[in-house]
Amino acid sequence: MKKLTAFIALAAVMALLTACGNSGGAAVDTDTAEQTQEETVFSSEAHITQSASEISVTSEVISEKSETTLLSEEPTSVSETLVNEPQIRVEWADEAVLTADHDVYDIFEPSEEQAKVVFTSDTAVNEFVILELTLTDCSDEGVMTFIAYPAASPDITPGKPLVIGFTFMGDIPGYGFQYEDADGNIRRFAIEISGEDGSLVVREASGEYYDFVLE
Repeated sequence: MKKLTAFIALAAVMALLTACGNSGGAAVDTDTAEQTQEETVFSSEAHITQSASEISVTSEVISEKSETTLLSEEPTSVSETLVNEPQIRVEWADEAVLTADHDVYDIFEPSEEQAKVVFTSDTAVNEFVILELTLTDCSDEGVMTFIAYPAASPDITPGKPLVIGFTFMGDIPGYGFQYEDADGNIRRFAIEISGEDGSLVVREASGEYYDFVLE
């Protein structure tokens, strides 16, 4: 009887030890799972931080390349800017011009209202013609259409000023000129008075024959 009791007690102790062992194993497994989860979260945060750093560095590199590209772009050369400039210069004839050697061409009847204008060119000018302009239409966008009448065909000597008297009336151009360029194209310009400083400016026109359009 005593042996049976001792055996039962021993079995109870072993069962208790087995339960404790299983409980401890579960605890270890839980701790391991929590540690693994923490490591995964830490790894994800590190990856996100690294990716953000890489994106920041890439953006800086792109910005530096853009700035370098902008700085490396060469400005338009003077020759490219002036390629469409008229071959003939038009200015007010001042005292220095009028007292120096120059040519005079009288197209219109001299009057007190006339102003002297000087035309100069450094190269030979082909088919030079002075034009009289008559406004026929003006759009809401400011596009003006004229009829251009040939008034005279004086010669311009390279390097020698040509002085002609004009009577300017208001802001609408009443005179212009045309010539044939080196490519055989007829280029036409209106003569205007600048509203900023009163100097003479020329504006190229489009259109064909008598149709003279300033856009």
